[in-house]
Amino acid sequence: MAICCCLFSLGVYTSYKPYLNKDEEIVKQLQKGVQQKRPTEAQSVILRRYFLELTESFIIPLERYVASLMPLQKCISPWKSPPQLRHFSQDDFMKTLEKAGPQLTSGLKGDWIGLYRHFLKSPNFDGWFRSRQKEMTQKLEALHLEALCNENLVFWSQKHTEVETVDLVLKLKNKLLQADREHLPVKTDTLKKLQAHIRDIILTLPDDLQDILLKTGTT
Repeated sequence: MAICCCLFSLGVYTSYKPYLNKDEEIVKQLQKGVQQKRPTEAQSVILRRYFLELTESFIIPLERYVASLMPLQKCISPWKSPPQLRHFSQDDFMKTLEKAGPQLTSGLKGDWIGLYRHFLKSPNFDGWFRSRQKEMTQKLEALHLEALCNENLVFWSQKHTEVETVDLVLKLKNKLLQADREHLPVKTDTLKKLQAHIRDIILTLPDDLQDILLKTGTT
């Protein structure tokens, strides 16, 4: 017991050097709360809000840069596979921090650049970026579906061979299955429109092919 008291009186020390400076304002605010006997719950709310705002200031530049990796909607062609996301470049991201860094939303000083470099090497960044990649890839797939729905697919089928038309129907059916399986952010009206396109295309084919395609997958 005496040893524990001695340790607490001496304090706890670490060789870790923080990247950001101590925020004297939040410390004063919490100390004032102690002096005024502010409820612990209220102190916790203040501290949680502070760290939430600090985290948002840190993440917003990353979110903004990652969003810029998304191809423009005009680059999405219904007759080509959805375009790929552009590569995440640490150097390019770092260049954005000069004008669009956390200083726009946070007055806290320190080595923000060093903090970002440390974060980009961590498993936390890998997990966060994988999640954002998945979201944006699903968005591209959804936009590709919308592009297909806006085409006159029946007219297209009339200008192509029977084999090409059957191949298109199978691909469209796979798109519908993918949308359901991966929970793509696609509007219900878009899915219904694509189902209607599939039925209309099938009805242009010979009866034997119609029977087979109507039984294949879901229209």
